[in-house]
Formats: sequence, structure tokens, C-alpha cells
Amino acid sequence: MKRIQRNSLVMTALSIPLLLSACTATKEAAAPNTTPPSSTPPAAAVDNKPADPMGKYSPTIELSTVRAIDASFKFAEGESLDKNIWTPIMENDLGIKIKNLWVVDASQFSQKLNVTLASGELPDFMAVDRVVMQRLIDSNLVEDLTTLYDKYATPITKEALLKDGGAALKSVTVNGKLMGIPQTFENNGVASASMVWIRTDWMKKLNLAEPKTMDDVLNIATAFAKNDPDGNGKADTIGLGVSKDIFKEANNGVTPASLIGLFNAYHAYPTFWIKDASDKLVYGSVQPEMKPALEKLQQLYKDGVIDKEFSVKPWKKVAEDAAAGKLGVAFGYVADATTFFKDNRKNDPKADWQAFPITASDSKPVILQANDAATSFFVVKKGSKNPEAVIKLLNLYNKRYFQTDYSGSKNPFIIDTATGIYPGKYFPVLINPADLNINAHLKVVEELKNKGDGSKLDFPASLHFSRVAGFRKGDDSLWFSERTFGPEGSFGVIANYLKNKNYQFNAFTGAPTATMVEKDATLQKIQNEMVTKIIMGAAPISDFDKFVKEWKSLGGDAIEKEVNEYYSKNK
Repeated sequence: MKRIQRNSLVMTALSIPLLLSACTATKEAAAPNTTPPSSTPPAAAVDNKPADPMGKYSPTIELSTVRAIDASFKFAEGESLDKNIWTPIMENDLGIKIKNLWVVDASQFSQKLNVTLASGELPDFMAVDRVVMQRLIDSNLVEDLTTLYDKYATPITKEALLKDGGAALKSVTVNGKLMGIPQTFENNGVASASMVWIRTDWMKKLNLAEPKTMDDVLNIATAFAKNDPDGNGKADTIGLGVSKDIFKEANNGVTPASLIGLFNAYHAYPTFWIKDASDKLVYGSVQPEMKPALEKLQQLYKDGVIDKEFSVKPWKKVAEDAAAGKLGVAFGYVADATTFFKDNRKNDPKADWQAFPITASDSKPVILQANDAATSFFVVKKGSKNPEAVIKLLNLYNKRYFQTDYSGSKNPFIIDTATGIYPGKYFPVLINPADLNINAHLKVVEELKNKGDGSKLDFPASLHFSRVAGFRKGDDSLWFSERTFGPEGSFGVIANYLKNKNYQFNAFTGAPTATMVEKDATLQKIQNEMVTKIIMGAAPISDFDKFVKEWKSLGGDAIEKEVNEYYSKNK
């Protein structure tokens, strides 16, 4: 599956006090002994230029930025982020040179960024997380891109950033102004919604039909725990795999063996902000809809369907249960065949898993919670001489990404499987449309239906088709691609979610509020302890009501007030 590894931009709560002082220091350094910069962007001068989204600068201009890399960044000899396949392309096509003020390992990015902010020497543009972006906005250090984006973004760029229905753009719009470019990825947005994976070879062995309802799913899990699906005569199989990180979310979706999908089936939205009937934002973890799901989980644990040791198992330990052939059902994510279940298939070629959609526990339509379409954002320094250049870079990236004829040049969007080198990720301003892999799946399915050879498919559908075709020709190592992009693949589940519009994004799109920064870790801890105790029967269901009161008194009410103040200003 094609993925571009994002910069690691997570700023911890501990770094925020430093960040606040850093932003203040930056502001003072940028304009000592002067009045604060006007809130009107200096883009007015740029607005007088004829808008040419792909226009080349002459003479060549230089744009500074800062970057993070990790172990997935691999380079050919003599290449780096400073000099690679994109360097002449950017200069020849746009007249832009990129100057990396510094490049560090992703683990050091937050610390290095704080130093940069404190120095006052901000680059022309950079990718930051929501926390940093908001602090820079509050300090009036970020360019308003509203008019520039409208004028300079190409139709391809605009279309790509609307593939999630506009959620990513909304998340970077503050007080009606576009304050950055969201860095969207193909497995965020709707593609991050939960699904349930079931071991179908066990279903066939026990003569169980495919699930149509959530009750069917849980009955299948019960049968797997009780009816010896591995045929060894021992009661050693786990019906429903659950990790100790019940509500944890990964970068690109829910963590395998989390329970977010099950709670969504009961119309509950843990760790998620939703709108109530009065258009007020409320926190899903403290709503009464949580209780029926907890009650069902408590019963499943009591009946031996859930592993008795789940409370101490991270998801990788649950994956080991799957690899050992002991697990039958797990709620999870679109890419789980690539990671979570791959070793089970490798160890037992007869093992087979399939993703099924989350269905409601009752007759009401199910609405699933989906991760934000963007968690990092490209921001442009206030007063940058050519703020529109960042948009032009994105236009160039998108033009090349969707280019089909590379007969006259090397295609930078091909992964060298021998070396792991993927030049696509070197580009300084990049996005992936939210429906990229969904569309690839649909193209693969259509090509298979028409008995085509995939030669006319564009990238990345061509790559996925070749893998599915390879599996069908006998290469069992490519099973994961069949179960992800094939006709019964997990992206088929996502495609139906998109078609039926039965998903929603977090209604709160702002940076962590002041009370969140101070109290959220404590609130999350008591939430997870409460849920775990109730599931294990160590606490009665009524303890949920006690938790709600505790959550509110320990900071929840204050957080809710702050969240709604932000929401009212940025609807």
C-alpha cells in the first residue's frame, strides 16, 4: 500500500509552556520596539500580480524550511533532502530553490523547533502540528492564505483537498481565514474509520454465515471462543481480541484490537467531540450511549469471549495471539491485513481473514468516527516575500503525482523494493487525496471484473493490481493485498462508508485548550481505568455515572466550555 511517511510533529503537553514563551520571543525578535504586525496579510502586493499557478520565478527565488526524517527516508548515494530528483524539477519548472535550515531525526523535531521559535529565525514555511500552528497564529506570525489559495491553487490541488468533503481545509480555517495548507493522507479521513476483521476459514469450519448485524459479529466471536475452531480439542481460542489501549488511535486510523468500532455500533463516540441536539459540542466518552456497549463487553468478558489478560496486552501482543492461530475476531483498521494478520497467514496458509463493516446494534443507522483528515499543516511565515510559492510547490507536486506519461523523465513515485528508496517523500510540500486508495481499490476491482492486465491503470492502482494478480497466480506473500484492495478487500468497506456517508469527523478542530493541556492526561487515565474495570466486572455499570461526575469536576466542564467557545467562533 502506498504511503508517504509524514514528519513526526507531535508536540507533547510538556513542551507547550516552552512553546508559548518561544512564540512570544519570536514575535519580539521579528519586530523589536515596533507595533505588532497588521492582521491584514502583506499578500495584498502579491494580489496585484497576474495569478499564474505554475508561473516560473525569474530570477530564481529561495524558500527556507525545516524538515524531519526517520528511518523510512532512504537516499541514493550522493542524494539527500538538500539535493535529490526534485531539486532540478523545482528550479526548472518554478524557479524555486529550497534551503533546509536544518534537517533532524523526527524524534528531535519538537526540541529543535522550539529552539528555532525562540530564536525568532522562522523559515519561510514549515510543516507543524495543530498545537504549534495555533500558537503561531495567536502570535500573529502566520500568513493568511485565503486569497492566495483561491487565486493560485490549481483545480487539481483544490479538488485533492476537497476529497474529504472539506474537513481538512476547515480544520486549518480560523476565524474564517485559511491559515495554512493541510497535509492530508490517503489513510486518514474516512479511511481511518473502524471495521471488524473475522477469521473466515473458522466461520466456514463452524458453518457460520457472514455477519449482517453487530449481534451476528459478537455471536461469531462467542462461537470462536466456545466451539474449538482450531480443532485441537482444547479451550484455547480467543473470540474477540482486545488490547489494553481500548481507545487508542494510531497515526492513520484506530489501533488494531481497539474497541472504537464496537462503541460506534452502540452510537457511542469515546474520546471524540460530537454535536448534541442544541448544536453544542459534548464529549463522547461521558455520554449515556457508552453504557450499553460497556454492558455488552462486561458480559462477553464474563462469558470468556474476551481474553482474560487483555488489560495488560498492547496490540502487538494481541497480534501474536493472531499469529499463533488463537484469535478469531478483532475490531480494527483498513491496513490490518498488512500488519496485524499477515503473520497468521504466513504461519498458516489456510488461515483467512476478511474485513466487514461496522453495523449498528439496533435499527438506527450507524455513524462511525473518523480521524482528522490532516494532523500536520504547512504554514507560511508572516511577511514572507513570496507566500504564494508554497501553493505553487503543491501544484507542482500534484501535477507530477497525477501525471501518467513519464516517458521523458523518471517517475519519482515508484518505490524501489530492493532499496526502499521512495523519492516521492522528499518533496517539501505534499499531500495525498483522502480517496486515493479508495479509488485505487475500485479501479483494481473493475480491472479484475473485465479480466484486464492492468497495463492501462494509473499509479497507485497499477501497483495494487499487480500485487493482487500476483497473489492469484500463487504468490501467497501478497495475500495482504488481496484482502486490502481485492473485491472483498478492506477498502471495499471504506468505499461503502464513503458512498453511504455514515461517518463523521471530530467536531472540535482546534488545538488543545488550556485546561486540556493541564488536565487531559488525568482525565484519560480515569476514563481508561473505569472502562477496563467495568469490562472485567471489577466495577458495576453504575460506576460509569460516578466517572462522569468525576470527569466533569476534575476539568471536564472547563474543557467543554473552552471547546464550545472555540466552536462558536469557527463554525
